[in-house]
Amino acid sequence: MDVSGFMKKSFILITVFVALITLSACGDPTEGYLRQGDTYYDQGQFIEAIAEYTKALEKNPSLESAYTRRGAVYNARAEFDLAIADLTRAIQLNPNSAANYLNRGFAYLAKGQYDPAIADFDKTVALDPEAISAFTNLSWLYVHKSEWDKAIEAANKAIELSPNSYDSYYNRAVAYYRQQQFDKAVADFDATLGINENLAPAYNYKGIIALHSENYTAAMSAFEKALSIDPDLAEAYKFRGFIYIKQQQPAKAIADLNKAIELEDTLAQAYYYRGYLHNANQEWDKAMDDLNRALALGEAPGVATDSEMVDVPGMYLERAVSNRGKLQLNKAVEDVKKAIELDPKNARSYGTLGETLLVNGDIEGGLAALNKSIELDPNIPEVYLNRAAAYDVLAQLSKDTSYYSLMADDYRKVIKISQDKEQVDSAAASIRYMQSKGYIQ
Repeated sequence: MDVSGFMKKSFILITVFVALITLSACGDPTEGYLRQGDTYYDQGQFIEAIAEYTKALEKNPSLESAYTRRGAVYNARAEFDLAIADLTRAIQLNPNSAANYLNRGFAYLAKGQYDPAIADFDKTVALDPEAISAFTNLSWLYVHKSEWDKAIEAANKAIELSPNSYDSYYNRAVAYYRQQQFDKAVADFDATLGINENLAPAYNYKGIIALHSENYTAAMSAFEKALSIDPDLAEAYKFRGFIYIKQQQPAKAIADLNKAIELEDTLAQAYYYRGYLHNANQEWDKAMDDLNRALALGEAPGVATDSEMVDVPGMYLERAVSNRGKLQLNKAVEDVKKAIELDPKNARSYGTLGETLLVNGDIEGGLAALNKSIELDPNIPEVYLNRAAAYDVLAQLSKDTSYYSLMADDYRKVIKISQDKEQVDSAAASIRYMQSKGYIQ
């Protein structure tokens, strides 16, 4: 997904409407209607304001300022089709009004019609090169369209015109984050928070960036701060749940992931992480439900609302674990092969394929996959353990004791690279057993 939550920034409305209501009023006989409409608008009496502007148009159907004002009220009432109609008429009457393009652009933006919105904001800045809100909206739109350089360019202009434009710093920070320019992103998020310290999504992104460097302490601090400002920020719960998984606190992880999904049921990664936990508990059906949901969201363009990239290959891998737990081994193999198709350089995918093929009785295929995994990444202990198990089967089937030397080499590699005491102890015990039997020196 692109950016979620804050990308719905309602404060843009304020900028837009100020631009509209400061237009000069027309003369008699419509001036009274316009002024009364403006008064009603200022008081939030939008229906009454519309009535006054309509009276002015009844007197003068070609009164641009009345269309402009009524279009503003329709925007305020979220009646965007009516706003577009009025503002289009205003533009026909006066094609040189930057404000009309600005506000029609906002109506298009609110309707999710981003290309016409961009065209209108571009026209706005062509007519008024100091239209800050147009540059800010353009930066937002280009972030949403994943056009990072254009987003940065528009944000730069907005910041140049208004150094306290925290929303422009935020948009530029998101673009830098997407380009993996993390230092620049953090600097801009800090600038955002220096202007508006209560912007929870900025802390959320700082937490995400900390996760990239596996700085879980800094990430946890950022997510906690985000949640202290906005207790309904679903993504912060999702990421905090991920950290709890890393910290081996599954109960806390499940609680946070449940909360994230309750608040925003389109977070594909939240289902993925919860599916992982269900697999760890051997709750295969629950895991399968979550992983199916994760894949349905992750594979459909524009449906998942995660602000980080959705890990579809990882979801297939995790579903393979569920299928293996349910003894649906052919389906497990299909899932792993799909993960490899999507990410052919992922060593863990080949490791999982090798393990699954071994369980399914395909020793030759399993060994080939495990060897490929080691070729791509020689530092995954589980792969060596599984290859040692395959050599053990071959030794027993063929009575060829040379396989025990290969097993011992793999166990020694595990002892060297693993951080898991249980794995190291098991590998060491296996070596001692083979020595006691005289299989190896």
